[in-house]
Amino acid sequence: MRLHSPIHAVIKRFFFLLIIFVSICAHSQEKGYLEFAGRTAKDGKGFGGATVALFKGSQKLTELKTGKSGKFSFDLDLGVDYKVVFNAPDCAEMYLIIYGSKCPAEKSIFPIYEIDVPFFELGKTTINYTKFKSPLTKIVYDGKKSFRDDEQYVLDYTKDLFLDPAEEMRKLEEKLALEKSLKEKEMLEKIRFESEDKARQENIALAKKKSDEEALALKKLMEEANKLEKKNGANNEVTKKENESNQSMVSAEIKLTLEKEQKKIKEKQNKAIKATFENDLLKIVALNERANKEVEFKKAKETAYTNEVIESLKRDAITKAESDNVRFSEKIKAKQTNLNRQLKNKEIETLVKNVAYNERNMKADKITRFPDPAMYKPKSILGITTELETQTFKSVYTVNVFEGKSKTTYRKEKFNWGMVYYYKNNIELTELDYKKEVSLLNVPL
Repeated sequence: MRLHSPIHAVIKRFFFLLIIFVSICAHSQEKGYLEFAGRTAKDGKGFGGATVALFKGSQKLTELKTGKSGKFSFDLDLGVDYKVVFNAPDCAEMYLIIYGSKCPAEKSIFPIYEIDVPFFELGKTTINYTKFKSPLTKIVYDGKKSFRDDEQYVLDYTKDLFLDPAEEMRKLEEKLALEKSLKEKEMLEKIRFESEDKARQENIALAKKKSDEEALALKKLMEEANKLEKKNGANNEVTKKENESNQSMVSAEIKLTLEKEQKKIKEKQNKAIKATFENDLLKIVALNERANKEVEFKKAKETAYTNEVIESLKRDAITKAESDNVRFSEKIKAKQTNLNRQLKNKEIETLVKNVAYNERNMKADKITRFPDPAMYKPKSILGITTELETQTFKSVYTVNVFEGKSKTTYRKEKFNWGMVYYYKNNIELTELDYKKEVSLLNVPL
């Protein structure tokens, strides 16, 4: 047995701590991954036969078909973006994006993300199929230990994914009713305008007729005056001159009366034209004002309806997101509970086996066995030597047993950090077998 200086003790202590540190670092730097799992569903039930393809960029990494339950699962490296494409016969193609590049590739986390992927049959009037040109969700790293949906994106994606046939029909009926109302208003306005125009034309025609009648009366009056002049042509010169004077006066009076009537007729016509122009101008202004008010009312109505629909969809999306979050938390909790139960059962099973094994060995040691006299052979004289050697990291205890020409060597190696190994002729033994055989030699164990 060799003695060691304090320097040797310090060196041994340093190497021991170094080994523990390397072991801890190796364990702490274990590379993590994302467990991406889900289920393809249709009408709320598992949908088998769907194709799930995994892409990294434009490169297809793998592809699988779902079974009857519709379940699928991938273990994905961190630090990489993925695209997952879902296909099924007679259904719309969909895809989602996993933004894993925001999570360091060497980060030692093991998040779980689960999703139900609903498939939609083609040709349904209640589905907005243009939505499927965009990813159905975007899965992002939360900066800590898990991946989650981009809630704002999902809210925007789902708000107009489903079309309500009754609502669409109601909108169409409102549009047709509005168009019909506008046409009826235009028709009534047209009829009113035609009626007013007709009345104006009738008034103008009536004024013209009256002026014509007055002109005709003046013409007849002049003809009668001419006839009277011819009839009295034989009168004397005085009478003739009087007649001429009277005739000139009558002619001047008739001419003046005619000019006054023509002037009145002209004024009536001008008034009628002015009234028509003013009415037309007022009509145009009223129509423009009515059209502007109808456009503003329609815009205000559509804006109010759109805001109401958006708020309703927002509330539905928030409720669904909260429900999905609760369901996801319950799934993780159930999975962790199941894992803990499995670990507990495994530990209990190992403990029961060890107890049963130890109990059996203890009972076997207490059993007294009597040798068969016929099989007794006198033993040769035994020679036993022991040796203890202390090295840097371990101590070696050796027992040599000499029986005739045979030699049996028992060796016990004990390391400074607590590990102990047993050997017989360089073949490793259990501690129980070693102690059982060496205890018979009456030497230190």
